[in-house]
Amino acid sequence: MRRSNMSARLALILRYAGLVLLAAAVFVIIARWKLPMRRQRSRSILDIVRAAWVHWRRRREDLREHSADLAALRNAKVLMVGPEDKCFRVMRWKLETLRCRVIKSRSGTQALSIAQTENPDAIIVDALLPDMSAADFYDSLDRRDVPVAFVGVRSGQWEEVNKLGRNVICAGSPFDPEELAGAIGYVLRQKAG
Repeated sequence: MRRSNMSARLALILRYAGLVLLAAAVFVIIARWKLPMRRQRSRSILDIVRAAWVHWRRRREDLREHSADLAALRNAKVLMVGPEDKCFRVMRWKLETLRCRVIKSRSGTQALSIAQTENPDAIIVDALLPDMSAADFYDSLDRRDVPVAFVGVRSGQWEEVNKLGRNVICAGSPFDPEELAGAIGYVLRQKAG
């Protein structure tokens, strides 16, 4: 009697396990039907190595271009216009590591007179000068071939400042000094070449 009782319990447990497996299978089928997975081609080792090689070469070329841009800015005379805040100090340090001669000015009118006498190779200007707007500053410059980088450009000014000329560089409020120096060097290289 005990054996038949145990075999009945075992049969009952197997039926419940089968029902649970059947319910799980139905759930998986419905999930695959409602949420189809994107077909992805399996990648071979050769494809992975080839993609890594292309990425490495592209990265190396970008670094070479960036080094050439920074080399174009080396030993240049740069006029910095704006308040002596943390971002401008970091930018000045970056320029000094490139052996640039940095000339500082706090106002736009003072910077315009300095630009006439000193003939800087590049100008970095805070877009929110207290005495004049960015567009007025650029329009008042005598030379149009000098790269002018406006930093701290607000979203409302972006389009207006970008339309000023091809030698104009725009940077947002927290800017990367390395990228800005590279962008100025790129414009200098384009002008020279």
